[in-house]
Amino acid sequence: MYKLMKPLLFKMDPEEAHGKTINVLKLTQNHSLFLSTIKRFFYYEHASLTQHIKGITFPNPIGLAAGFDKSCEVPKALEMAGFGAIELGGITPKPQDGNPKPRMYRLLEDDALINRMGFNNLGMNKALSNLRRFAYSLPIGLNVGVNKITPYEERYQDYIKVIDTFKNDVTYFTVNISSPNTANLQNFHDKDEFTMLCQAITDYKEQQHLQIPIFIKLTSDLETSELKHILPSIVETFDGIVLANTTQKRDNLTSQHKNETGGLSGKPLFKRNLELIKWTYKETNGDFLIIGTGGIFTTEDVITMLRSGASLVQIYSSLVLQGPGLTKRLNKELAAYLAQHNYNNVSEIIGLDV
Repeated sequence: MYKLMKPLLFKMDPEEAHGKTINVLKLTQNHSLFLSTIKRFFYYEHASLTQHIKGITFPNPIGLAAGFDKSCEVPKALEMAGFGAIELGGITPKPQDGNPKPRMYRLLEDDALINRMGFNNLGMNKALSNLRRFAYSLPIGLNVGVNKITPYEERYQDYIKVIDTFKNDVTYFTVNISSPNTANLQNFHDKDEFTMLCQAITDYKEQQHLQIPIFIKLTSDLETSELKHILPSIVETFDGIVLANTTQKRDNLTSQHKNETGGLSGKPLFKRNLELIKWTYKETNGDFLIIGTGGIFTTEDVITMLRSGASLVQIYSSLVLQGPGLTKRLNKELAAYLAQHNYNNVSEIIGLDV
């Protein structure tokens, strides 16, 4: 079906096509018959793929990256689509329109996307209302952002507000300091500013006795020398790290849209993010949770990231470019790889190449 629809969808503006997809999923998740049909087509279960991490059971390591469902509008439909976890958002305290359109571009020749969305979402209260319409058996993550209108010196409080609002309704949080489309957000990668953020997160966790894992998502443009300065604080404050978000670099691209401003995602990120994952796994002696993302298109990509130190991975651009059947194929082929090489569980291959 996706192969038939893809030419039509790709004639549309990418954001328009995304909006129509969300609308279809909204209709789908209101009917149990449609939900069971989605699950039958796209879900694949195998005991070798299940992991228990940070008190969370992940049925498989293939997660949905943030950005697809920005306001928690279709989580029930996504739950049936074969992922091991779905990360919703990014969510900000107040509703936000984001940047002027057009703001998303397909780079088909480069297996990539560029976006400058700007944390467009309906705000935390409406998003929470959307989320509470259904019950879930899959891990639900929430990507947390900041409002553009929040005063610079108060931005870290936006993270706390969203976490406090959703603390009883999600499985984990991801603090996003890596979006290139919100002015000065990446300043949080600076050691002094990062210390302030970590202190705010730590104080809140202690005051609320919060047990829900909180991860941190960094930019792909971070050098290992810069990461080295903040890694001790990351390990002390957070429960895991997502490596890594989009890049602003434009090396070796061929698409006509290559010079559009915004974050580049997809295949061009894979090699760079793999280096960050390996380095972090080695620096933390394999004792700190790493979630790998960026340019995962094949089962070989998944295996490479896992063997390089990621315990879980997330996909987005490849899902847009290849279609929803990708998740089932990745999981099925990964289970076959494990069986072929006599591994009982996917956790056995994590970090083998480091």
